Amino acid sequence: MINIILQKKIKKLGEKYNIIKVKDGYALNYLIPNNYAVIATKSEININNEKLKQININLEKLNKKYILYINKLKKIKINFLVKLKKNNKIFGYITKKDIKKKLEENKIFINCNNIYMNKKINKIGIYNVKIKFLKNLNTKFKINIINSK
Repeated sequence: MINIILQKKIKKLGEKYNIIKVKDGYALNYLIPNNYAVIATKSEININNEKLKQININLEKLNKKYILYINKLKKIKINFLVKLKKNNKIFGYITKKDIKKKLEENKIFINCNNIYMNKKINKIGIYNVKIKFLKNLNTKFKINIINSK
């Protein structure tokens, strides 16, 4: 058996940067040649620990920033003024990009992939939107679609 450091997440083995024990042949013939792992020497373990430290520092900074965003979202109202067609539906849909743009107007900068809506928004009303910032950090807020007449 040999100790290795995973360089990628591998199902049933572990997450990136995990130090695990595997059979020599599996490590030397598959994981290491395919750049999925490196042998856990003292220097590689030190490098790995530094990477983990840096990741934790960055996560802490992101966490603080996202908590500020969550607090800001509790205080603001996001309204969309739209024109209606004759069937009381709006022209087109309110998209993640539209929501992202409104958030940016309020100094909240996130990726569209972090925005989740239950359904397509094509009518006036109030809708729930969810934002997932990090694995265990998310929030919900409401957007209001108003007829501009």
